[in-house]
Amino acid sequence: MSAHSYSSPRSRPPSVNVPPSDLSIDAGEQHRNSFSGSRGTPSPVSHSHSHHRGSWSQDLRGVPASPHRARQPSMSQPALQELFSNPPIPHKSENNPFAGRDWRTITAEEIVDAEEVRWVEETTSVEEATRSLTRGAPNVVLIRPDSRSHRAIGTFDYSDLNAYLLLVVGLARPDIAHLQSFNELARKGREGQVVPVKDIKDIGRREPAVLLPHTARIPHAVEIFGSGVHRILIAREGTQEIIGILTQLRLVKFFWENGRNFPQIDRLFPSSLMDLRIGNKAVTAIK
Repeated sequence: MSAHSYSSPRSRPPSVNVPPSDLSIDAGEQHRNSFSGSRGTPSPVSHSHSHHRGSWSQDLRGVPASPHRARQPSMSQPALQELFSNPPIPHKSENNPFAGRDWRTITAEEIVDAEEVRWVEETTSVEEATRSLTRGAPNVVLIRPDSRSHRAIGTFDYSDLNAYLLLVVGLARPDIAHLQSFNELARKGREGQVVPVKDIKDIGRREPAVLLPHTARIPHAVEIFGSGVHRILIAREGTQEIIGILTQLRLVKFFWENGRNFPQIDRLFPSSLMDLRIGNKAVTAIK
């Protein structure tokens, strides 16, 4: 079964051009502590007491030096560099399900975890969808028609959340054809009204959602990732029932943890990026 993209049954409006922006969370103001007497004013200090009290610098003269200053490093610089270049990796194990196998025969179902798939209904509020999104990896929440369905009609990730926030604060630039509807959406957000996630899932730029059957093998997924796609939805073969999400990070983690079981992969770990010819040599610099 070849990879294909799915689309929502509704017509999708053109995406909104939003300027890049970083979100930050205000950590709050620091509180200032004050000491006051019984009547709200500092209690006076007698002259005799201040005369006999030593200065702060004098009090520190008797403090012994930190023992860490004379401590010898437990590892030399070359040893540290060797550890960073070749970190320890679990050895082969007979109990490892991938031991002795060709990595090209491993299917997507063996890599993904169904427990990591998080769902929200299309009527779920943006606030609740954001709460589900921040619970961990992968950084995406799947949108379904109702709580009984396992068919994804859309996705909600941080790019969608950023586009919505920029729209609410007035920094987004929607096209004229959808200016009125997006302004209404921004007004609801500013007034604190409930906005369903289905209304904002298409306002930002997004990559196509690619669907692969659970029997698809790793080389097929690698080929798709090489085209610029960052995640693949894994469905049970012959259906649209999602059983997992395969991301680029998940695939890299799989090879990192199981590379010793695959001689073709194991021999690549000591190689440098230059040896593997990874990267673009034609770099354009702009001042």
